[in-house]
Amino acid sequence: MKYKIATVAISIVIVLLLNLQLVSFEWFGVLFGVVIVSALLYRNKKIDKWGVIANATIFLMITVAYSFYFVPSIGIAKVSGPILSDNWFQMLTWIHDNTPNCTVIATYWDPGHFITGIARRPVVFDGASQGATRTMEINGTVVVFSRIQDIATTLLTTDEDKALDILRKYRNPNCNEMYYIASQDLLGKSVWWSYFSTWDPAREGEKGDKYSYLIIQRSQSRPLLDQNAIAHIYPLSEQQAFVIFERQNDTSAFLQQGTAVAEVQELFFFTKDGQGALKTSPNSQVQGLIWLSPDKNAIIFAPPQLKDSLFTRMYLFNGIGLNNFELVNVWGGEVKLFKVKFKDGPPTDTRRG
Repeated sequence: MKYKIATVAISIVIVLLLNLQLVSFEWFGVLFGVVIVSALLYRNKKIDKWGVIANATIFLMITVAYSFYFVPSIGIAKVSGPILSDNWFQMLTWIHDNTPNCTVIATYWDPGHFITGIARRPVVFDGASQGATRTMEINGTVVVFSRIQDIATTLLTTDEDKALDILRKYRNPNCNEMYYIASQDLLGKSVWWSYFSTWDPAREGEKGDKYSYLIIQRSQSRPLLDQNAIAHIYPLSEQQAFVIFERQNDTSAFLQQGTAVAEVQELFFFTKDGQGALKTSPNSQVQGLIWLSPDKNAIIFAPPQLKDSLFTRMYLFNGIGLNNFELVNVWGGEVKLFKVKFKDGPPTDTRRG
């Protein structure tokens, strides 16, 4: 009787585990096989009870490893795309095939190992050297530079010449070749590169300032018949939203909070013929820039601290108006490569690290 009760109890437990998807039919099949084989060996006196216990222990260990390590890894792999997109791979391949070996690639640290591994070119810094410094002798004086702060500053600064002066220090000896990558992922990482750019150990609190781009998807578009316009809505919260009013001969951007509406300082949009247009409202109440995607499905809001930054001008405006950063190519709108044009000749070998 006790064996029947045990059999029923075990059956119920297995059914519950299968229904809760805590185990699979494959797992149950393996368990069934282990039990049958162990029972036959024990009956034929090929193994004793300790052998049965050993089999059960090994099976349990394999089950734990499978459930807690292998299965989650499979799940992550199924929902995760490739770490490096085709756009990045094509850009790095272009660098490898079209630039001298001495060329230095400047960008934030994240893709550093990909650049050295695929493009086979040196970088200013990477994941292993985020906190690294560089020492140079300038006019007889030894100066130490922070790599992460230097590159972060080239992203945040509005002064093109300042960025050029910073990058000049990282050229290879007797080589003037340098390229700069402005990539989509740096929009979301602006909170960190703005922080490191403004970080000052001599300042009280020893902290930098954090500035962020806002990427907002359109929730709806509705016609305003009384105004002969279309309103595109980009919600920030239940009470706040950016609104783009599109009329036949005018496009305007506003921040709406409840029933109050305030115009945004700058709006960049694409006209019907595909040309970019920048509208500035000097007396606007909301400081910053809205970049409207060509299909109007999304906007990027840059606060005042970021709207004129070198990264904004490179990534959102393809370097238009820049004198020392020449757009080379764009891959899928995700990665944009610029050639840095130095005004002086290549450096001699005065580096110390």
